[in-house]
Amino acid sequence: MNMIPRTVLPICGLLASLSPLWAEAAQTRLDMAELIRLLVAQGYHDIREVELNADRFEVDTLDKDQRRVHLVVDAHSGKLLSQEQD
Repeated sequence: MNMIPRTVLPICGLLASLSPLWAEAAQTRLDMAELIRLLVAQGYHDIREVELNADRFEVDTLDKDQRRVHLVVDAHSGKLLSQEQD
């Protein structure tokens, strides 16, 4: 009797059950240090307040021209979704 088919099916089942975990790992959020590093690299500074709402960071900061701005940043990609001057 061939043992390969008996062992392949449980392994395939195990891998299939782990796929949601891999997808979740790919959707990890930026941590605070990564967010700040990203914003500073774009010219923002004096970061005053950061809130995480669902999958978005809301940030009160100063831009490179010393204007107060409110930013909305995607918590997974770091993409700037909106910027409003306060």
